[in-house]
Amino acid sequence: MMLQARLGRRISEILMLDPDPLLPLAGGQARAAEPGAMVARLRYQQTKIDGAPDTILVDAEVVAIIKAQQEWAATWLREHAAPGARARYLFLGMLFNRNADRPYVSATLHRALTELARRLDIRDSAGRMVDFQRTHRFRHTRATSLLNAGVPIHVVQRYLGHLSPAMTMHYAQTLAETHEAEFLRYRKLSADGRDLEIGARDLYDMLQLDQRTDRILPNGWCLLPPRQSCDRGNACLTCDKFATDASFLPELRQQKDRTLNLIDQRQEVFRARTGTPMGEDNVWLQGRRREAASLEAIITALQRDPRGAEPGTAPGPRQAIRGAGAAARTGQIAARAGQPGLNRPQA
Repeated sequence: MMLQARLGRRISEILMLDPDPLLPLAGGQARAAEPGAMVARLRYQQTKIDGAPDTILVDAEVVAIIKAQQEWAATWLREHAAPGARARYLFLGMLFNRNADRPYVSATLHRALTELARRLDIRDSAGRMVDFQRTHRFRHTRATSLLNAGVPIHVVQRYLGHLSPAMTMHYAQTLAETHEAEFLRYRKLSADGRDLEIGARDLYDMLQLDQRTDRILPNGWCLLPPRQSCDRGNACLTCDKFATDASFLPELRQQKDRTLNLIDQRQEVFRARTGTPMGEDNVWLQGRRREAASLEAIITALQRDPRGAEPGTAPGPRQAIRGAGAAARTGQIAARAGQPGLNRPQA
């Protein structure tokens, strides 16, 4: 199960691995100390598609799993197999296998995983007991993880052992549809936590059509049109082109904590140097106060109502939130919304 989850191989490919399926990789030993580095090739039996690749690169953790299984197989051979028997597979069947020439049975794996799920009460998001009878899901998860990480289609195709890119594109399409559904689940907020006027589905299309690496932010998205250049530096939290949602909550919380800690540190340094506290009219302090207030407004709004309409439904008025970014614009939005008392300075 560990190998199938990490590598995304078909269960038949895992169960029919040779006793020693690892091939040396040039420089593999030197890279073994680097976390996640590829250190060897795993040779597997391509059981479904003639002519497809039959090796993949693996890291040190996968090598360690295989080494542990080899040690278990060696012990099992000494205790249960006929004298002189040599293992034909890495994963050996434990019943009626005196000659060590039968692989582990997938049905046995499924039964063991199902019992494990029952004992540990492993359930999905709908509350149903997880069904491990279909371990092919691990392959789907690995494929979408690779695509989500930006691995090119042709490399994923080779990794999965697909003969044509059309087979790999099935996973890419599933990933794209899932990405859109996840995007539409949440309200979109801007700098001061107000509803955006644009619908969530239109916003998603706009972001995809205008997608550029300099528009991808660690705490949200930049809605500035692609032909326009940004003159605000890193002042996204004071810009009405900034948007975010609940998927960025961890980063937003950390940013708020860092901002408040930075304010405290700078005030201590200022007091130690001048003997007086930093005045509230200090330009730097005003900027950081606005950023902290903006983050507080966003986090509060997201915690109160993080989601919008369900995927596939029409965007509701509470799905997106716009931040003013300037006092004049804030007043206009407040007036349209019929909410008095919102003319205070906004981040």
